[in-house]
Amino acid sequence: MINNESSPKNSPIDFPSALARIGNDKEFLAELLSLFKTDYEAKMVNLKNAVDQEDFVSIQELGHSLKGASANLSLPFMQQAAYDMESAGKDKNINKAKNALSTLGREFQNLQEYLASTS
Repeated sequence: MINNESSPKNSPIDFPSALARIGNDKEFLAELLSLFKTDYEAKMVNLKNAVDQEDFVSIQELGHSLKGASANLSLPFMQQAAYDMESAGKDKNINKAKNALSTLGREFQNLQEYLASTS
């Protein structure tokens, strides 16, 4: 269950914003974050394959999908990393995609650690 109603400035999630979107239902937010984790893990497998194969269409599409999911849950750093992935696909820039993949992994880990410390 989500117990934190405020977020430090550099928090990986903006709890007030996320809660406002869903009527301040903390249990529902916890469920949504759990679903996000499952979806993220599946998409990362596909993203790693897309980066390995330099499949820029998939890189762009998966980045776009993660960007939207991150935005809906008020995850600003995940959203930015996903945006970088999306634009790497659009620009056909494999180095940018590799960097974005690394950043996404790091930001997801930061999010998981933060959520564990606030529950």
